[in-house]
Amino acid sequence: MTSKGSLALLLATFACLLGSAPAHAQEDAAGETSWYAERLTTGDAPVRLEHLWSKGDRLRSENTFMGHPIVNLVADGRYVVFDRLSRRGISIARSPLAIAQDADRERPFANELAALRSAGAEQVGSERVGTSRCDIWRLTNQEGRREVCVSEGDAKLPLWRKIWVRNTGRESLSRYLEWSRDLQLPDAFFQVPADVELEQLTYEAYLERAPKERLGPSPPMHRELLHGTPE
Repeated sequence: MTSKGSLALLLATFACLLGSAPAHAQEDAAGETSWYAERLTTGDAPVRLEHLWSKGDRLRSENTFMGHPIVNLVADGRYVVFDRLSRRGISIARSPLAIAQDADRERPFANELAALRSAGAEQVGSERVGTSRCDIWRLTNQEGRREVCVSEGDAKLPLWRKIWVRNTGRESLSRYLEWSRDLQLPDAFFQVPADVELEQLTYEAYLERAPKERLGPSPPMHRELLHGTPE
């Protein structure tokens, strides 16, 4: 199937998803919403496929780094990265800013529209693919250009994002290939298995050591959940 055909099928799926339920995901018995998405990133960097789950303000993401299956977990004030093969990893205390901003996020991932709008992005158009439309938002500044295309309606789910870095000319394109919600995710899914050995770091220790040495099996994938987003 061509990429255009794939996106058409994706948006048709979105139309069913958004039309069959309220704009916001239903809450589980504990009052927490759950989401899943698959994100494919291509461009001037190695291709990356990432699986993302969230429940309330907790996140689990999985991807492959140099042949190793890597898990990123965000829960209980910690940011954990561990290798499923070596069973080793690192646990970092999250910054107070990142923790405070949890309450303002729609979900722990895929908040590109909120980030761009807070920085001054404007809607510049829309695209029709299949029977659906998505709205395109753009921010251009001294750093480069960032765009996101989000589904119409209240849900505003991102379908793709584009980034162009001015000083290097590097570009990347991320597509969200699948969205699901209201999954039954057990709390243990966001916890570190007992047989994984973790190096424990305070946030300050991580900031001091990270520029000098490699910490953990790979860098944290979701830096805004570790550091927060400056106002």
